[in-house]
Order: sequence, then C-alpha cells, then structure tokens
Amino acid sequence: MAFEMTGMVGAEFPLFAFSHCRDVVAAVSRAGGFGVLGGARFSPESLEQELKWIDDHVDGKPYGIDILIPEHQAVKAGTSVEAIAAMVPREHRLFVEDLLRKSGIEPKAEAPHGRATSAYDGEPLLDVAFRHPIRLIANALGIAPPIMIERARHHGVPVAALVGAKEPLKCFATSS
Repeated sequence: MAFEMTGMVGAEFPLFAFSHCRDVVAAVSRAGGFGVLGGARFSPESLEQELKWIDDHVDGKPYGIDILIPEHQAVKAGTSVEAIAAMVPREHRLFVEDLLRKSGIEPKAEAPHGRATSAYDGEPLLDVAFRHPIRLIANALGIAPPIMIERARHHGVPVAALVGAKEPLKCFATSS
C-alpha cells in the first residue's frame, strides 16, 4: 500500500508529512518524501503566496495540500447568530449550563446576538490549489465533498480523506 501511494503522488519514499509550515513541506518533498501543506487557515491570497513559495523551494519535487471543506453545511451563509442559537436543542443548552455551574461559572441569561455569520467556503482555496502543481489534495474533515472530488478529477489530482480512529488509541505505560 505504501508503495502504491508513493507511486500515485510521485514521492520517492513512503513518508507523508502534513504540516502548516511551508518550510517543512518543502524540506520533506526535497528529501524524497511527500510534504502536504495544511491550507485551511489561509485566505486565498495568502495561500497563493505559500504555494508559490513551495513551488520555488521543492526543486520540482511533488507536494500536496490539505484543505478543510465540510461535506455538508448545516448553516447557510448569512444565517444570523440568533437563528443558529435557535437550532441548538434545549437538552444541549441544559447540559452546557449544568457543566458551567459545576465549574463555578454562572451561565449568561442573555440570548446570543450579533452580526450574521457566513458558512465556511473552501472553494476559493480550491481555485488557488489547482493553479499549482499539487499531486494530492486532502480534506481535513473526512470524506471530501463532491465539488472537491469533481475538481480534483478534472485536474488529475488524487483525493485523500483524513479520518480519526474508529476507536480511541490506547496508551501503554511501562512500570519501572
């Protein structure tokens, strides 16, 4: 499996390094591994700068990007804070209020208010990513949404999904 992955992305060694640091991504790729930039925190403009820098520092070696795009958006862009608060079930509110009180914090009695929110939109980041010679695109939220898969296929880029363990990892301790 490891050698299939290295062949798919063009890496020399089965070492995949996911990092938010462009220097790490470039160093791993130059060394024959496969660096993957965690790109969710960037604006389209700053992502363009980061990927241009990586392009200039990988010596033509392959690299990828990891972008966070929810498969489903529970909240549409422009939904008010009040409307979002109304979506939270009463049992959840009571649980949080009880947890706060047990921690010595008195819950606020006022209803939430504020300006309208916007849903996370990762598509502009896809626009930037596909202008660069990426060899893999990963979705940090598990299964990639159809738009990411369709666009990746169009550009001939494999898609990866980051998923957590089915069961919690167990830590082992040794006694001395």
